[in-house]
Amino acid sequence: MRGIRRLIIKTAEVMMVLLVIITILSCGVVGAASLGPTHGAPLGLAGFFLGAFVGLVVSATVASFFFLVLEIAENTRRVLRYYEPESVRY
Repeated sequence: MRGIRRLIIKTAEVMMVLLVIITILSCGVVGAASLGPTHGAPLGLAGFFLGAFVGLVVSATVASFFFLVLEIAENTRRVLRYYEPESVRY
């Protein structure tokens, strides 16, 4: 059971990292598309970087909450293992 749980958690962590990368790139493309056609290539590039920065901030915030919940769950399991009656030896 622990192996399956660990596999699911690791898969979710990898998917979260991929989501961060996809969010950064898509926000950059949206930023470039919003400034590029009307103002030319230099502002399109600036729009890409501005959008990518906004995507980084948003996705890093969401990912930090996700990883915080994972860390809380792991610490809770560690504490529960410490206080389980099976671990008490007479």
